[in-house]
Amino acid sequence: MKYWWAAFNARPLGMPVPPNWFGLAAIGLLGAFIHPGLWLVGAGLELAYLKLLSGNARFRKVVDAGDGSATPPIDPAEARYDEFVGQLGYPEKRRHQDIERRASEILATLKRTPLLESHSDSVEQLVWLHLRLLVAQVSIGRVIETAARERAQLAEQEKQIAARLAKPDISAELKRSLEQQQQVIDQRQQAHEDAAKRLEQVEAELVRIDHQIALIREQALLASDDGAVGASLNALTTSFNDTNRWLDSQRDLLGVFEPSTPQRLPERVRQSARKPPPLSTGASS
Repeated sequence: MKYWWAAFNARPLGMPVPPNWFGLAAIGLLGAFIHPGLWLVGAGLELAYLKLLSGNARFRKVVDAGDGSATPPIDPAEARYDEFVGQLGYPEKRRHQDIERRASEILATLKRTPLLESHSDSVEQLVWLHLRLLVAQVSIGRVIETAARERAQLAEQEKQIAARLAKPDISAELKRSLEQQQQVIDQRQQAHEDAAKRLEQVEAELVRIDHQIALIREQALLASDDGAVGASLNALTTSFNDTNRWLDSQRDLLGVFEPSTPQRLPERVRQSARKPPPLSTGASS
């Protein structure tokens, strides 16, 4: 009904009175002084006008924007985060959810002490990096699966090309084509070897993030006690500085997965941790 009411009162910019009102007044006067049947004609025209305008998609967007009921804009960073998560398989999602849980617990712990809250960005970037590495791992895994399926086929193609190149009566054009095929096969085989090495490196970096998150959590729990802030702040600062230096060193590994500017985690990730336990409970990672 709100669109019909908005259409009934719609007026162009700068016009103080909706033109629809003038139309209704004119029909009313014509029906009163000329013929009452014109009221039926006017009612039909009014219904057609309201239905046409209220059903217009652009008009509805204007109405929604005016009353605040429009769909809120999507955060590009959150959309990108969800896109990356959507590329993961079930094991990778479970692995990342564990990192999210521990990282959000760290963020909640840091928030308790204003002196440490400024370090939250480093934790968020670690979670982002973990997600990008998992996406890279999935992509590299697909290349390795392809290599395993096609290893024998590529080797057989190499033998066939070598045999054809060894023929004495081969033409120059065919020789050039076969040599180019051989180069492509060699490049694919080299890419398959590089993928295996790259996968091993990605896994090593994922394990490092796991240990880094655990270390930061332990130091954050110690430093979040107001009585121990002075004693633990230096250790926590050193840990975050090491983390930042390591993050900068990973740009060559991640390539397109690493943005040029830091990005915040989605709010649901930052707020998903349970309240940190009291220090007296002896919580550990």
